[in-house]
Amino acid sequence: MAEGTIVFQSTPDGARGGWRGRCLSSVEGWASANGAEWRLLDDRFLDPVPGWYRAKTADRPPVQADLARLIEARRLLDDGWRRVVWLDADTLVFAPEGLRLDGLGPASFGVEHWVQADTRGRWRVRRNVHNALCVFEAGNSALDFLIDTVLSIVRRHDGPPAPQLVGPKLLSALQPLAGFPVTEAVGAFSPPVIADIAAGGGPALDALRRATPHPPAAANFAASLIGRETDGVTLTDALLERAVDRLLGERVLGWLDRGA
Repeated sequence: MAEGTIVFQSTPDGARGGWRGRCLSSVEGWASANGAEWRLLDDRFLDPVPGWYRAKTADRPPVQADLARLIEARRLLDDGWRRVVWLDADTLVFAPEGLRLDGLGPASFGVEHWVQADTRGRWRVRRNVHNALCVFEAGNSALDFLIDTVLSIVRRHDGPPAPQLVGPKLLSALQPLAGFPVTEAVGAFSPPVIADIAAGGGPALDALRRATPHPPAAANFAASLIGRETDGVTLTDALLERAVDRLLGERVLGWLDRGA
């Protein structure tokens, strides 16, 4: 019977080159160093999603994945794993020694500080709970509740749901009420922050530094925004490659070492 911790991710077949492959390798290496099994799933990961849900979210693959990760987590717990950990495939672990998940609780998620410009061009930081990291332990009561809630929201929603409706938006609304444990160790970088990291510094990265007294050890890169302009930054594979180079090679320009 399975036991211990399993870390699982999903990516389409063949999507292991470039910066994406480096993200996956960083998670695989972190899992191995912590005695966890690592498992990479392909698009068949979405097969258990009900047909009506897939039809309603046909142009919203992230919304399908929001449900699929919960269903797969439940299946893995049913198989006997003590703890299951999901990390989005576009998440880079750049300070593995700082990523510790023990003691979070039976159902836990990540926290992001999302940097964006306001209408006057000033950098603002929004704190959100996100599901690029999900941790579920055996015997938790939250997983079935979340699956049922996601299905209910999408079933009753008029038209295709917004991309984050049953992911970060749902969790950010529930967490203050339900008290799900969260960690800032796995964050998320907005395109302006990614551009600043790739360039060696800048005002968006400075805003993130000021907002995060405890720098993340890993971050999601919001790959769904590739090709789109966000606050004057068009996210590209080349830009992400440069950012990954900086994060792995220069420890975020000393950010992770500040206060040492």
